[in-house]
Amino acid sequence: MPFLVACSLFFFLSVFPLHTSAQTATDSLNPPLVHMITFERVSSRNYQSWSIQYREFEKQSKEFVIPLTLSFGNTTIDESFLENKDIKEVDTYSLGFGFDGYEYLGGRFYFNLGLGAFPGIETIERQNNDRTTRFLIGGTASTGFLFIPFPEFGLVLGLNAIGRLSNSKVISSSIGFGIEAGFNF
Repeated sequence: MPFLVACSLFFFLSVFPLHTSAQTATDSLNPPLVHMITFERVSSRNYQSWSIQYREFEKQSKEFVIPLTLSFGNTTIDESFLENKDIKEVDTYSLGFGFDGYEYLGGRFYFNLGLGAFPGIETIERQNNDRTTRFLIGGTASTGFLFIPFPEFGLVLGLNAIGRLSNSKVISSSIGFGIEAGFNF
C-alpha cells in the first residue's frame, strides 16, 4: 500500500508541476526554472528513512532562492533500539512540505538550507502485540549541497545533514545524513 501511494505522488508531481513554464516577454528576463524529483535515503544512529521529493527553483540565480518542497516518506527504526523500549515494530509515514533555499555556487553546484514540517501517522506495535496508531507532527532543518550536471534534463545528486523534531513516542529528536538522487526537467 505505501508503495502505491508513493507511486501515485510521483506520477501526480511529474504530470502536474507546481509552476507552469509558459514563456512571456517578462519571463525571458528571468533565469530558467529547475524542476526536480528526487529520492532521498537518510541514515541516523537509530533509524533509516526514505522520501520522494519535488522541488522547483531558478537556475543560476544571483539571489538566494527559496522554493517550495513537497515530499512523501517512511521511517524505519532499528530493531536493537526498539528492543530496549519493549517495542516490536514502528511504522511511520509522512507527507512533508517546506522551503529549501538554494544559493548557486557555480560549476552547477548549489548550497542548500531548508526548513520543513511533516504531518503523518505513527503505528507502534509492542512486544505483547498491543498496537497503537497516532497522529505525528514534526519539523526538519537541513543543509547540504546539490549537484546538477546537466542543465536542461538529467541527473541530480545531493548530500545533506538533517535534524528532526517530532511528537513521536519512540524517537522525538535526531540528526541524520542523507544522500539523494533524481532528475531535473
